[in-house]
Amino acid sequence: MRIITSYNDFINEAKKTNEETEVELKVSNHGFTKMKNWFFKNTDLFKAHNSGQISKDSGVVHSKQTEKLEKAGMNVGFPFGYCYPVSQFVFYSLGGYSSDYNLKLIKGIKFKYKGVNGQTTHWFVQHKENGTIIDLTDSQFEGVLDIKELYPDARNANLGFPYYNVDGKKVDFGHTVPCLQVLTLYDRYRDEVEKIPGLEKYWSAAKFATTRRKTNEAYSELDLDMIPLHERHCFTI
Repeated sequence: MRIITSYNDFINEAKKTNEETEVELKVSNHGFTKMKNWFFKNTDLFKAHNSGQISKDSGVVHSKQTEKLEKAGMNVGFPFGYCYPVSQFVFYSLGGYSSDYNLKLIKGIKFKYKGVNGQTTHWFVQHKENGTIIDLTDSQFEGVLDIKELYPDARNANLGFPYYNVDGKKVDFGHTVPCLQVLTLYDRYRDEVEKIPGLEKYWSAAKFATTRRKTNEAYSELDLDMIPLHERHCFTI
């Protein structure tokens, strides 16, 4: 397995490859209404955002930008800023890397809302062959920008580690695993709604029921230093 040595390696920097063929883009959340509604009913599980830069070299401090946008009248409640854990949840529920779907990232989105300049990123899931997009947090852009115009700019990406620390040992999967925010969501979802094989294996491997509910030993401080500050809420409990 390739050793992660830089931020760009870490975020699985999405440069277009031969595997990313041009497909017709269309958004359809059909079949995900139950899951989407569950997210909106369980916003208490989403840990508050950390302050920090939107990306390593953006110079945009997430907390200050959010405060300015809120004062301008923009709705910064859920799902604003939570596209990553929601989309990662969807991606792994569909089977993750062994599925017919890719986790996608749009970087460097710039916009202006009532005179306030903003910059952000956006995550969603897309079918590899037919191009169908699943985006359960697209409503955060209503009245701000047309996110559909930016979907073609997305690249395959993920954010995280290929392992969990369990009982002092690394349980390595050889690919990026769901972050702890996703496992926290799934921990309740599996009890209230249904068990999902694509997430169950990670939940079990991380021993979430016996260790994660009370403490976090999944990643070291050195590991977390590689995560953008505004995304660290997804990795710590």
